[in-house]
Amino acid sequence: MKIHGIIPAMVTPFHDDESLNEDALRQLVNHLIANGVHGLFPTGSQGEFYALTADEKQRVWEIVVDEAAGRVPVYAGAGAITTREVIALNKRAERAGIQAVSVLTPMFISPTQDELYRHYIAIAETTTLPVLLYNNPGRTGVHLSADLVARLAEHPNIVGVKDSSGDLSLTLEYLRQTDRS
Repeated sequence: MKIHGIIPAMVTPFHDDESLNEDALRQLVNHLIANGVHGLFPTGSQGEFYALTADEKQRVWEIVVDEAAGRVPVYAGAGAITTREVIALNKRAERAGIQAVSVLTPMFISPTQDELYRHYIAIAETTTLPVLLYNNPGRTGVHLSADLVARLAEHPNIVGVKDSSGDLSLTLEYLRQTDRS
């Protein structure tokens, strides 16, 4: 899988009663594709993943995949606190037709780098989908070090990292330590 270009984090539209606005979601998919995006990223931080049930996340993924109709790949935000919960979400993402998952570091807990390694390896080994690591320490309080990303990059199912740390020197270190050319 070649990941490239503009892949926007999608908002999740709701009705006033907080139910999913499926029509608005379909319109958003078409608007983004019509304006040249290279992929779609539903149920990330901007998509309020934390406010959705597993059933609602799966429904969002099904709608986005259906409406995208193969025009661009769909990368699902599949972050959760526990490894077990992420694995269950990934199974749902597989059933929904998602092309790759982005897995945010666990929030509300403070795992060590070794615990994060075991977390991501367990996830990568239990899904058929490519896995993108997601570093967003401002939201989770958990940081993916460059050394850890380099270790995880050795796993064939871990295909990239989304870094929202705002630290460009860290991003450069990710690139330096994972350069396989």
